[in-house]
Amino acid sequence: MADANEFDVVVVGGGPAGATIGALLGMNGYRALVVEKDVHPRDHVGESITPSTNPIFARIGFLEKMEDAGFVHKPGACWTAPRSPVGKFVSLRLGEFPPPGATQFYTYNVERDHFDALLLRHALEKGAKVLQGAKAGPVLFEGDRAVGVRVEVTEGWEHDVPARFVVDATGRRALIPTQLRMKKKDPVFNQFCIYSWFEGVEPNPPGYEGMLFLHFLDLERCWAWAIPLRNGITSVGVVTDKQDFQRSGRSHEEFFNSLISLNRTLKWTMRSARRVRPWWIEADYSYETDRMVGPGWLLIGDALRFVDPVFSTGVDVAMFSANYAFEAIDAVIRGGQDEATALADYQRRVGEGVQAWYDLIALFYKLRNLFTAYAVRKRFREQVVRILQGNLYVPESLQRAREMIALMEESFRKITSDPENLLAPGALIPDHERRVGVGA
Repeated sequence: MADANEFDVVVVGGGPAGATIGALLGMNGYRALVVEKDVHPRDHVGESITPSTNPIFARIGFLEKMEDAGFVHKPGACWTAPRSPVGKFVSLRLGEFPPPGATQFYTYNVERDHFDALLLRHALEKGAKVLQGAKAGPVLFEGDRAVGVRVEVTEGWEHDVPARFVVDATGRRALIPTQLRMKKKDPVFNQFCIYSWFEGVEPNPPGYEGMLFLHFLDLERCWAWAIPLRNGITSVGVVTDKQDFQRSGRSHEEFFNSLISLNRTLKWTMRSARRVRPWWIEADYSYETDRMVGPGWLLIGDALRFVDPVFSTGVDVAMFSANYAFEAIDAVIRGGQDEATALADYQRRVGEGVQAWYDLIALFYKLRNLFTAYAVRKRFREQVVRILQGNLYVPESLQRAREMIALMEESFRKITSDPENLLAPGALIPDHERRVGVGA
């Protein structure tokens, strides 16, 4: 394994993806450097985690630390759908259809500043070297092969760090895709997200403690989340088309409140809420890249693609892409596998899973009530629960997701071809409450 390089792998980015692969590399004896431009803790969206990540947390020895931190246990997810003709409340629990080999029937809601800092420290404890507050980039190439990274340790002092592999875990900064001009704005999604933390939000009803709540708002392509965190804090955010905010002429607070009022349940739970942090604003966050790998480099986490926060896919993609990227690198360095083959296998496996997530999210935005219709029917309920548990990268899960997507696409075609169908987009929204009224 030893060569002339100081490090086998340089990981750029210390979020969940970078910290996870850093931990895996360190605990398996690799010389790994994780470079993070910020100094943790730092804030980030994505506070609800899919249960599929539990085995990876266990693999790197992190589950016990999550328990010790006291993060809120999340046993499942609910959504309210006030304009649905097939069910106005849906509850899905992990314990209803446990994943194979599951040792606990819950996952976690996390404050990302604390969670990310703990995970990065864990990578350090597992043997990776971690450099915070240092800006990495550009990636250094010899021909088309990545051979290292230039790191600005402090202003005016740069150092070139050679390595056998460079892993881009820079999130939406997408260092390598931006450098190689591979990053492309998604042609379909143009979402706008505004969120913050609140005290005084009405707690979840008895029996639903810790559950993630989604709320469909009386506006197509518009929804909200409410995530219970520690110490009586609730993360609440709304997602809608970017043009809705641009046309509204309202302040962030006015716009947020106007959307909250589009769901009576959410409006009631927020009646005594007090915002305790500044607004976080996210826009233009959906993109894709031409490829996920190249000679000497791999993309993981949000660096390879980001669509939307609706199914809590961010940490799911981060953890699994980090896991499979480690396995690809390990197969090359220790296993003697051909690099091009190992990286192609990684791109296929992760790419197919991420594409399935994309197709599901696209269906959600086409017709939210379709998910309600499938979730409340006994015939499809297990498939819906298992898909939303995450991990669409193994053949069984991927096939299940593809079958469900095909069924839902066919249902969507039938529904939209019938102008009298009450499941059709906006069918139960009065004319005066449609999108033209936003900001009025």
